[in-house]
Amino acid sequence: MLEQIFLKVLDMSRTAGMIIVVVCIARIFLRRFPKCISYMLWSVVLFRLLCPATLELGISLVPSLEPVLYEYAAEKGGAPAEQADKAAVADTGSRAKESQGKAEGQEKQEKSGSGPTAPMESLPERDARAAEPSWQEMFLLYGKYVWISGAGIMLLYFLVSTARIRSRVAASIPLKENIYIVDGRMSPFVMGIIRPKIYLPEGLSGKEQEYIVLHERLHIRRLDHIVRPVAFAALCVHWFNPLVWAAFVLSGRDMEMSCDEAVVKRLGEGIRADYSASLLALSAQRPAIRGIPVDFGEGDTKGRIRNLASFRKTGKGALAVLAAGAVILIVCLATTHKTLVPDTGDSEAGTEVAANRGMQDGPEADRPELVGTGADAPEAEGPDGLESDAPEPDRPEPGKPDEPEAPEPLNVSLDIREHYATHKGGPHNLFYIDGDNVLWGNGGNEYGQLGQGTQGYEFHDEMVKIAEGAVHVDYSQNGFAIFLTEDHKLYGMGNAGCGALQQYEEFDWGRYTNGEHYTVTEPILLMEDVTYACCGRTDVVCLTTDGTVWTWGTVYFEGAYYSMNVYYLQNPKKILEDAVLVTGGWFNHAALLRDGTVWTWGYNMSGNCGVEDPAPIGEPTMVAEDVVMVWTDLEVGYDLEPGTEDAVMTWLGKQKYNMEYGDMAESEGVFPRYFNNTVIQKSDGSYWACGEDVGTEEKSVRGQEAYYTVICTHEFQPCN
Repeated sequence: MLEQIFLKVLDMSRTAGMIIVVVCIARIFLRRFPKCISYMLWSVVLFRLLCPATLELGISLVPSLEPVLYEYAAEKGGAPAEQADKAAVADTGSRAKESQGKAEGQEKQEKSGSGPTAPMESLPERDARAAEPSWQEMFLLYGKYVWISGAGIMLLYFLVSTARIRSRVAASIPLKENIYIVDGRMSPFVMGIIRPKIYLPEGLSGKEQEYIVLHERLHIRRLDHIVRPVAFAALCVHWFNPLVWAAFVLSGRDMEMSCDEAVVKRLGEGIRADYSASLLALSAQRPAIRGIPVDFGEGDTKGRIRNLASFRKTGKGALAVLAAGAVILIVCLATTHKTLVPDTGDSEAGTEVAANRGMQDGPEADRPELVGTGADAPEAEGPDGLESDAPEPDRPEPGKPDEPEAPEPLNVSLDIREHYATHKGGPHNLFYIDGDNVLWGNGGNEYGQLGQGTQGYEFHDEMVKIAEGAVHVDYSQNGFAIFLTEDHKLYGMGNAGCGALQQYEEFDWGRYTNGEHYTVTEPILLMEDVTYACCGRTDVVCLTTDGTVWTWGTVYFEGAYYSMNVYYLQNPKKILEDAVLVTGGWFNHAALLRDGTVWTWGYNMSGNCGVEDPAPIGEPTMVAEDVVMVWTDLEVGYDLEPGTEDAVMTWLGKQKYNMEYGDMAESEGVFPRYFNNTVIQKSDGSYWACGEDVGTEEKSVRGQEAYYTVICTHEFQPCN
């Protein structure tokens, strides 16, 4: 938690630093105009320093930047709303330990002469380098404690100094209303939030009191007595940023100069000399706390006197134009420029994909290679009755022996109810459907994923009731959940920033990385006539009762955060027909069609989609035939790092969809670890797998942080 806050503060401080530079440049052009305009501009700096939310606007001057160290944090599971490819769940052990566990399991199998064949061989050396701490890891490890210590010291200074001042003013003498006389040499100041009081040193003349009281009352009227402590709180949080220190000092000067100008404007220009003399005399007095509370003698005394000497009244029209320009600049700096996402879908959003065979039209060289079925195998008739492109087999001539008849086309039939999940979750949440079809949940609720109409960071130990009539539930560790009801309606709740809950027309990195500010806290209807549905990392795929497959959300983004190559669908898009099963998972999706073909799409960094090109796959691609079952969301508990034996057990279908506990307290910290594979079962009962830890070739794979090496292949290998 502290690491996530530290990363967010670094990101906010960097953005605020850029805005401080812009405001400082604007102050140069505004130096001959009333200081109230310059003082207005500092409000956007304070907003950026304290508000973690990101607002987007097309006219914004602030670019969308890749969050500070978010690539590293995502790889380690620390970035909000997003986990990395190799750290798909929290608290996963180091890759070196996993490799060692796999190597030990492999060694035992080789000695016993059983177990998986060479394709499942694992090399422990491939991750030894990953065990060495990187500079990012060292920076976060120590930097977060240095940062919180510095903020604590700043806060302690404020508390101690405030206590000392309160002890000094305890014996102050009331003068009138909220004005008090303090015994001793102290600069006049305002103190208090709800009932602010003005404290004056003794020995002031009548005119000096008039000037100073009016000056301090203007501070109170403009709420400077509140703004200044808030600004100091921002300084405590961002104490490591020198630009924030500069902003704190310069904003204090603009605040005081604008009040000086207001006093002269109200009492007349004839008081300039006397007022300047009071400034000079009282600047020698000891301040209360430099910067807090609002201190009459604070700031650059020489600069304030010089400003008064050059101050001239500005016409109402010119002042209105300046104020309007300042407001426009504030809006442009308070928001982030909206990211434009290239159109990676069809020409019309939500248009239907061509019939499954039609998706493979084109030159033969462009067709994906069918793995494990033989390149010469004839294609079965498509789901829409389209004729196959394969030539019709020759008829035997009279007198010649009959050739073997072609095998009957596969007709896969599944009872989808057998694949309903009633226990799903991870390190942060568990969702459970009881025998009465009531959906319950517990754990975190930072995205409103418990469906209670509330959002918060408290951990719910007890199960809370979410809905009745539920038959199937799924959950993404990005903080959203979906569930299916008996009347075939699909509902969702939780993190809406990634688009999985159909709330936003366009993709936006601000929403994606700040999902806790874009939430759905009560179940909403996503789609009707649904018979099955699964969560992906940041998208949803569902199967309707007529066998069509639909998907929506952020299907993928290629590269690091703030990449421009993002495939995003706001509304459900039809992508396949005549399917009997769809799968979800952290890496990719798959669909099994009635004709026994398997189609995959999604992330493919280790060939886990069954396609050689490691780039993400946007449209479903056929990768296998003669299949009766497919998995992409296989998982296994990782109290001990899963080795090769665990992987093979998972690949052979021995792991269950459902967790074996009904409450997070029963889990004892053991949660599923996703496997980066597509696994199929063919009609002859054999199991085949592609992706990570399959094959014998070690490859360089791009992760969220950088490239890493892993044994993987896109070719389906037997798992017997």
